Amino acid sequence: MESLKGTTRGEDLYNSVLGVIERHKLPWNMLTNVTIDGSPNLTGKNVGLLKRIQDRVKEDNPEQEVIFLHCIIHQETLCKSVLQLDHVVKPVVKLVNFIRARGLQHRQFITFLEETDADHQDLLYHSNVLWLSLGKVCQRVWELKQDIVSFLELLEKASDFPELSDTDWLCDLAFAVDILTRMNELNVKLQGKDQFVHEMYINVRAFKTKLALFSKQISNKSFAHFPTH
Repeated sequence: MESLKGTTRGEDLYNSVLGVIERHKLPWNMLTNVTIDGSPNLTGKNVGLLKRIQDRVKEDNPEQEVIFLHCIIHQETLCKSVLQLDHVVKPVVKLVNFIRARGLQHRQFITFLEETDADHQDLLYHSNVLWLSLGKVCQRVWELKQDIVSFLELLEKASDFPELSDTDWLCDLAFAVDILTRMNELNVKLQGKDQFVHEMYINVRAFKTKLALFSKQISNKSFAHFPTH
């Protein structure tokens, strides 16, 4: 591992990689795969790190193609788009922003929760960068949904969030809470130090097996693994 100081352009990254490879006397023609997170300084088609690496490898062997893969955790992140939960996520984010983005209103909400002895004292913000927060935000909204409805009624704003009184939408929110919790558990297993690829592969395969089980159970109207209700 080598830390970068200063700028992190494609050229800077390449020079750092080049220095490590030459310092350890590693042959370029043995490089077969590079895994990245997809940022522009890595994937830029003209001056990105991957383009520079591919060009350097071809200097030794014009026929050799390096395989570039997207980081396994980010691939798992992208998979959540298949769930088509936008109709759940957008109202949740809108609700959280409505309450938290206004200082006075946010303080009133915290006070309201304190007075009603709610299980939590605030809502969580969702970060589009740290998507792991999405599952936690949905769970907090679910756990505080009755308090949120009461607070909105005090503000005479309940009509702005009709989803909170829509049984079908609440069922979808409950499903989102459970499935995102499962995805978060997988994500945590794929992170951390001393991770070997075969261990990550085992975790992903186990998760796929669980999904097949969940699908079968839901088809049979069994929701043992979906406790949110």
